[in-house]
Amino acid sequence: MGVVYATTDCVVAWSQGQSPLSKGDVWDERAPRVRERPDLFSSEPTRVRGRQAIPEVGDGPPVETAAAAPGTARATKRRITKE
Repeated sequence: MGVVYATTDCVVAWSQGQSPLSKGDVWDERAPRVRERPDLFSSEPTRVRGRQAIPEVGDGPPVETAAAAPGTARATKRRITKE
């Protein structure tokens, strides 16, 4: 018995109606849904725990700090609210 893995999150329309499909779901390769819609399945796992790369320090967008560094003032002023 072989298995295949869903490649997308969607609602599948097939001859027996509609069924939800979640990326990474494991299916028997002989299942009617798989035979009718092979385009939605892969023989390779689509989600494997631990396979995602961990970003290096310095990668990605810079992180802003809410407080000013010691010895400096914030660039914005507080809004005055009328009571």
